[in-house]
Amino acid sequence: MKNKLLHNLGLKVMAILFAIILWMIAAGINNPVGTQVFYNVQVQLTNTNSITAQNKTYKVKDSTDRVRVTVRAPRTVLEELSDENISAVADCSKMTEGDAVPIEVTINDRYLADSVESIQKDKEYVSLDIEDKKNRQLSIEVVRNGSLPDGYVTGRVETETNRISLSGPESIVNSVARAVVEVSLDSVTSDVEIEAPIKLLDADGAEITSSDIKKNIDSVRVTVPILSTKEVPVEYEISGSPADGYAMTGVVSVDPSTVLIAGRESALEEVTSIQIPAERLDVTDAEESVTESVNIRDYLPSGVSFGDSSFGGMVSVTIEIEPIRRKNIDIEETSIQLLNTPADWQAEVVSGQDITLTVSGLQRYLNLTDAASVTPHADVSTLLDAEGNLPAGEVEITVNFILPDTVQQVSPVTARIRLTRRAQETTQAVS
Repeated sequence: MKNKLLHNLGLKVMAILFAIILWMIAAGINNPVGTQVFYNVQVQLTNTNSITAQNKTYKVKDSTDRVRVTVRAPRTVLEELSDENISAVADCSKMTEGDAVPIEVTINDRYLADSVESIQKDKEYVSLDIEDKKNRQLSIEVVRNGSLPDGYVTGRVETETNRISLSGPESIVNSVARAVVEVSLDSVTSDVEIEAPIKLLDADGAEITSSDIKKNIDSVRVTVPILSTKEVPVEYEISGSPADGYAMTGVVSVDPSTVLIAGRESALEEVTSIQIPAERLDVTDAEESVTESVNIRDYLPSGVSFGDSSFGGMVSVTIEIEPIRRKNIDIEETSIQLLNTPADWQAEVVSGQDITLTVSGLQRYLNLTDAASVTPHADVSTLLDAEGNLPAGEVEITVNFILPDTVQQVSPVTARIRLTRRAQETTQAVS
């Protein structure tokens, strides 16, 4: 046996080597080496806390976290490979100064990995945009769209919460100008209550939809009361008196003179005006017109508000005050009427007298007062003595006037009249 084994040993070794080579050639023909390309392999970022721990945010630039991977391996290996076997990882703790993170690509199946000749990727780094992280709070604004029917307005709008917290890259968070929720009010006549999404708007009113901004809430419940309206006058009372020598003209201007109020119908039925109390309009010792700005919101009844959102409640009240002036009016003696003269007496005003009536009042009323409008008259019966006799001859008598309520007589006015018995005049004529 030994001789058989060792006989022609070289030939036998060569035969074994030839068999191995032949097997390898056969295997190469049946299981050739090839390549396979895997597109859009997602790169997983790891150790991102090395960035966020510094109160910074990161964002992948230009889809650099997607790679194309080329694998060279035998056909049987390639047939078993899939996207799930390709692992692409970028460790952020190894980030370079240019904010680039190196990509490592491996086969995660150990059995297949041993048979892979090579694995290549089309890019070496994931490029990141690093920014400081910004936290910010904004008030939530309710935007009312559409229009209510005539006679209705919205009451005080209430939200479940009135603030929203934002966090994200500083540049994007700073671009947010407003946080709004929108409510449609077209043809609405009853209270509105909805859950509305919160929109973030920039300074131009364009919506910001970046996923890089994190919100603590995405929507909020909004309640919009719908109220009836009614227009009522603004009324007032005045206290005090102007300084001596001055008077109120009676002209009071209120701006605005009427206001639109809103509330439930039951509350509006009881309101006929908004009343400014007397103590709020005091003209004590005033020597010129008094103007007061009054916030009538303080005098609104419970459950009633203003129906015009642009009206803040300020009303201007001007009480006109002018100096009291005097005017002298010359009275013709022929215009004085002598009244209640006894039948047996004759009375006449002595001619050639200077009779003057002095009246006082506001200039506008003095301008309307003249001799023709004061009706001078004297009552002769006031001269009778206890026995009912008149004094004969010239006597002085008080002249009265019919004056308008807007002026006052300053001092008494007298005139001389001549009294003559009619019987005496007849006797003298006969003799």
